[in-house]
Amino acid sequence: MRFIGRMLDGGDPSVEAHLVLATLGVLGFVALSAYHVMIAGHAFDPGAYGQGLGYAFAGSGAAAWGQGLQRKAQNAAGAS
Repeated sequence: MRFIGRMLDGGDPSVEAHLVLATLGVLGFVALSAYHVMIAGHAFDPGAYGQGLGYAFAGSGAAAWGQGLQRKAQNAAGAS
């Protein structure tokens, strides 16, 4: 629980929240895609898969940008 608290707090620069969340999100996406094809027996749609994976990467990039802005603001407030 301490790790999750440090990750969500954003004050600990040793924890990159966007990397943890992106990794979990992409792993979940791959697992659900595998389930959809192997267990449920649906056809694999490479267009939809690529689009979903692209959205996951775009979301992680936006999270990285937001975390960078948060750290920049925290550093500016600490320097004042």
